[in-house]
Amino acid sequence: MPIIQPPAQPTHLGQIRTFVSLFLPICLVLLIIGGMHYYTFYTTQHSSIESTESLNVDLAQRMIREDIADVVKDLRFLAEHIESQGLPEALPWTREQRIAEEFKVFARNKGLYDQIRYLDDTGMEIVRVNYNDGDVEVVPYTRLQNKANRYYFREALAQEPGGIYLSRFDLNVENGEIEKPFKPVIRFGTPVVDHSGNKKGIVLINYLGARLIDNFSRAAASIADHIELLNSDGYWLSSPKHQDEWGFMLDSNIRFQNENPLAWRRIANMESGQFETPEGLFTYTTVYPLKAALAALPQTSGAFTDEQKQFPRWKIVSHIPHSQIASTLPLFLKNNGALYLSMFVLLFVGTGFLARTTHLHRTAEAQRDYEQRFRHTLENIDLAAVALNRQGTVTFCNKHFLDITGWDKKDVIGKDWINHFVVDEDHRQVSTIIRMMDTPQRFPSHLELRVKTRGGDPRLITWNNTLSYDNKGEVIGVTGIGEDITEMRRTERELLKLYQAVEQSPSSVVITNPEGDIEYVNPKFTEVSGYHLEEVIGRNPRLLKSGETSKEEYSDLWATIRNGGEWRGEFHNRRKNGELFWEAAAISAIRDNEGNITSILAVKEDITEKKRLEKEVEKQNRELALAETMAAMGRMASMIAHDLRNPLSSVKMTLQILDKKADPNTSADTNELCQISLEQIRYMEEILSDMLSYSRPDALKPEWIPIDKVIDLAIGMSQRRQHKKKIALQTRYHSGLPTIYADATKLRQVFSNLIANAIQSTLDNDNPQVSIEAMIELGREGTRVRIDICDNGCGIDEEDQKRIFEPFFTTRAKGTGLGLAIVKRILDQHQASIAVSNNTPTGACVSVILPINPASHSSTNESENHEQDSYRR
Repeated sequence: MPIIQPPAQPTHLGQIRTFVSLFLPICLVLLIIGGMHYYTFYTTQHSSIESTESLNVDLAQRMIREDIADVVKDLRFLAEHIESQGLPEALPWTREQRIAEEFKVFARNKGLYDQIRYLDDTGMEIVRVNYNDGDVEVVPYTRLQNKANRYYFREALAQEPGGIYLSRFDLNVENGEIEKPFKPVIRFGTPVVDHSGNKKGIVLINYLGARLIDNFSRAAASIADHIELLNSDGYWLSSPKHQDEWGFMLDSNIRFQNENPLAWRRIANMESGQFETPEGLFTYTTVYPLKAALAALPQTSGAFTDEQKQFPRWKIVSHIPHSQIASTLPLFLKNNGALYLSMFVLLFVGTGFLARTTHLHRTAEAQRDYEQRFRHTLENIDLAAVALNRQGTVTFCNKHFLDITGWDKKDVIGKDWINHFVVDEDHRQVSTIIRMMDTPQRFPSHLELRVKTRGGDPRLITWNNTLSYDNKGEVIGVTGIGEDITEMRRTERELLKLYQAVEQSPSSVVITNPEGDIEYVNPKFTEVSGYHLEEVIGRNPRLLKSGETSKEEYSDLWATIRNGGEWRGEFHNRRKNGELFWEAAAISAIRDNEGNITSILAVKEDITEKKRLEKEVEKQNRELALAETMAAMGRMASMIAHDLRNPLSSVKMTLQILDKKADPNTSADTNELCQISLEQIRYMEEILSDMLSYSRPDALKPEWIPIDKVIDLAIGMSQRRQHKKKIALQTRYHSGLPTIYADATKLRQVFSNLIANAIQSTLDNDNPQVSIEAMIELGREGTRVRIDICDNGCGIDEEDQKRIFEPFFTTRAKGTGLGLAIVKRILDQHQASIAVSNNTPTGACVSVILPINPASHSSTNESENHEQDSYRR
């Protein structure tokens, strides 16, 4: 890569970055100004909303008071008019006629009252005028009713002369049912007195509440969509949601405090005010209808007692949700959006022009500074540096390039690079690369090129190329910084040869770090051990250990390596699949220039086959020597048998005749001597038979036989001796025992001999026992049959166990020492094994392991079996 990072070329991305660096701060300033402007606008609008809400609530309150005052004035006018005419004292017919006429004219002119009635002091309706959409009806006498039991009559008559009764604001009820469509009414009543001041009755007006609600809504028309009229219990008398109205008449619990509990607690306990909660802005005031009615009377002072404050009251409430208050943003954008948009566009265009100018200026300065520093750096680095223009002419070279090539500066500057310094084979490639300056994005940044020298031997140089640009961003040339890699490439080729040699080596190669962790293994290691490279990297070679190499040998190995020597030896290792194999290894340390161990190299050769062949040769030599010995023994045994059998037979026959013809009067000692002589002759015959058997082994006659039957026959051959010695013999055959391919006669001889030896060893035991167990054994060699013959006799010394299968070795006073040697020979013919161990707590155990089919085992297995047999002996 270049020694000095070249300046960034003028790209659209660079201009965009410059633009963003200028435009964002300006936009931030504009955003702050806009935010302050909006905050001012929001504060003003919020104050305006609060003022508007308070004004409209006050207007609605004033309108309700004026409506109530007007009704009270009309009520007092009618009462005073009746009193001034002396109608309460007039004759009934005259009284009724004149009052009806007065009420009829008044109802038609006002058009505000549902009913106007005059009731006498007994509660009897004297006159009732009904008004219905412009129609005035004087109710006939027959339809008039007595209202003495109605609350409004009693409460109105109880008022002082000139006093006012005001009922609650509710729906009109006719015949016990709410009139439909709903007709809200308020009843106003006042007493009527005669000239003496005695109460003669009352004037009662049913005021149509719909007019009061309409006037209430018109007075606050600008906030009609969110102004509400509530009674003292929080039920709606007027609401934008008409379905919520008159809940107290309709047995409904829809009330203001259910939706706005926090607001209602403040509204219910205060006369008027304005506040905000999470539900929005609330503006409210209280209307006392009775206070408004009394205020309309000229004789009252307008004061309101605490007792009167307990009378029904209404709450006028305005509620604006926060979402509606926050809607000032669209209004602000509508009023000022065009201004801010024009300012934004103007700033965008101006900033773009400024960014382009600034970016070009910075690029030009950076380019000039870079070229100066770059040239100075190139003159002092230990790398070759060459600059070419677009035509391929050399415009610059440093001293290191001249030292490498042997040229003088005057021989280089101004010369055509291709014709003078590029080898002929690379002319076309370099010409193509120089033409790529027209498309900078395709120009290679790295190139390996052979360069001509004054001496004629080209040098291989690896070049890192950097294009040069003018102020307009056009390519004007290229500068290459190169390193002479001629020697490095030669070294790489040598290393590649060495690597290929190791990879293809017929020996296993293992390289570890100084701690013994594997860093490399070649393919031959994988072939021999079964472990792949990725399985052993980072692991210790001890994963191959079979446990047969002692710690002392390993200590000697490491000591030799650390002392700078080379250790040579053999390992009996274990493959990945569990098989054992032999390796001859040469291990030494790899050291750096300072003598420090950097790695450890092990070169190993698989000598398993060599070891097997050596053992095979050794075995054959032993067998050859044994065969020669047996041949000599056979000749001697044949001679002895020929010379001794006939005399022995004659002596034996004579003794048998004497025994049969013995005189009863002959002494017992004579008979005993006769039996002893016969027993000794039979013993001598057995010796001769064993010698002939061992020296001249017969060929096997194998067949598929059940092993348990063979053992049973062998037990039968020893039955006489077993009963005589009172031996407790037990047999146990595991289920599923396979048949084996063997010579039944030979195996019967083997087991008969082993059972006889076991019986013989228990003679000194008070409770002699012999057990025989046959089972299946699974191992690397395949399925085999194992027979264990154990006794509780005197046992066998460890030293004697190593020699008991040698010919003529015996620990008994009588015996040739050939019995177990014959057993071993027969088992070897069957490729079987035999091992002897001491029993617990006393006695000995003999284990015979027979292959199911000896013919299926390879010679390698035979060798391993032989090693195992030798180990057991």
